[in-house]
Amino acid sequence: MAVVDFGVGLCDRLKCFLLVIGWSLLVVLMSQNEIRLKEHVGIVTSDTGTRQFNFFVTSLKNRAWVGIEDYVMVDHPVFGESCPLLGVVKELRNYEEVVGTTVNEKTVETVATSEILGYVDMRKPEMRRLRKLSVPPSPGSKVYLPSYEFLEDVLLRDLKGKPFTHPLCLGTLESQAVAKNGDAKSLSFCLDAEDLAHQHMLIAGVSGSGKTHTAMVIVEELANKTHYPVVILDPHSEYLTLGLAGKHLQELKANDPAATKNYPFNFRVSLYAYDADKAINTLRKFGVEPGKGSRFIVQGVPGDWSKACNGRVEAEMEEVLKEGVKAGQVTIIDANGLAAGERDNFFTCCVKALWQARINGSTEPFLLVVEDSATVETETLETIASEGRKTGVSMCLLSQHLTKASRAVLSQTSAQFIGRSTDTPDLEYLKHMAGDKHVLVPQLARGEWIANGITMMKPTAVRMRERYSLIV
Repeated sequence: MAVVDFGVGLCDRLKCFLLVIGWSLLVVLMSQNEIRLKEHVGIVTSDTGTRQFNFFVTSLKNRAWVGIEDYVMVDHPVFGESCPLLGVVKELRNYEEVVGTTVNEKTVETVATSEILGYVDMRKPEMRRLRKLSVPPSPGSKVYLPSYEFLEDVLLRDLKGKPFTHPLCLGTLESQAVAKNGDAKSLSFCLDAEDLAHQHMLIAGVSGSGKTHTAMVIVEELANKTHYPVVILDPHSEYLTLGLAGKHLQELKANDPAATKNYPFNFRVSLYAYDADKAINTLRKFGVEPGKGSRFIVQGVPGDWSKACNGRVEAEMEEVLKEGVKAGQVTIIDANGLAAGERDNFFTCCVKALWQARINGSTEPFLLVVEDSATVETETLETIASEGRKTGVSMCLLSQHLTKASRAVLSQTSAQFIGRSTDTPDLEYLKHMAGDKHVLVPQLARGEWIANGITMMKPTAVRMRERYSLIV
């Protein structure tokens, strides 16, 4: 009886084991169908490494070809399909091959070179970070196109593999992917608010490259999706309507309400203006009456700014400005109406006052946006650049000529958006920031950027989205 019982128990265990294996295979099969297209797009050649691999390209029934910057996927050489390896196509080349007994019998083969980004361990779906590859892909492995949904999931995670807490969607990548419904869609370019608000940023490019537009998109994302305070130095009243939803957002809401639910535009705007009457009249043109009960507060800051501010003026400005830097609020310091030299003194005094208020704990941590023409004393900017992140002041610096900016400030920017530049000294400096993408910098159009930073896998070409706020 004991032997029989033992035998029956063993059979039951075997059945359970096979059932578990069956379910595991089913789960893997289902996950593979979700993360990649069914039809393969190539075969890995014998020329492989841990940084890149080559593959023979095959045509697809529902897609013409694999293109530059497309994401591709192969099985891990050790862990198999449970750990797909991601790469980006960097080069395509053709060569002729003799297939018969005469030189006239030829065929053209296309070989793609893919840069390896890393592999994703699907056995730990909650931590889908890209891990470093230590073994080259296996020659003969099939190459697939990853699905749009899978790529979006991987790209919307930090370097540890955790999903972004507050994804700030700034635009799109130059790559596309095929969604489950068969449509080709551009991949989103998003950064985590936690990362973006706690590091210094640089937005560099020639006049007309879209620096101010990019800064506005970043502020829109922070203000609508977080309560993180933002302070903007506005030389020419370009940011006054930042708190009002514009025509483009209204059109998007009409076509796809769900896509715009994260942009309520209900944050407060505190405006400190040298010419308060002019600022108020501008807002009234768009149906806004600033004051008590309104999201918009306008306060005048007149004075003699022909001289550099002293300790007394700085202390007075600290008392004025510290009330404006609050959670869920954008603070705009508008210098419209001041001459260039007066504007420099005005902004320098404001930044010194804000810095001192933060040192004293009178304000919450905030992001400071410094426009290219909003000149601030170099020593003050260098202090913020070197000590700001520890103190709770991060900076977004807009610059047209990097060679004219302080190297001490630039060296502290850990996130960069590099736009079009044709200046030879600037291009030489940008090589270190744009990496292998630096050759594209002179060709970039308005709104196109090379994004780079410590939270990004590599320098990436992106297109900034349309502005959702009202344009003056």
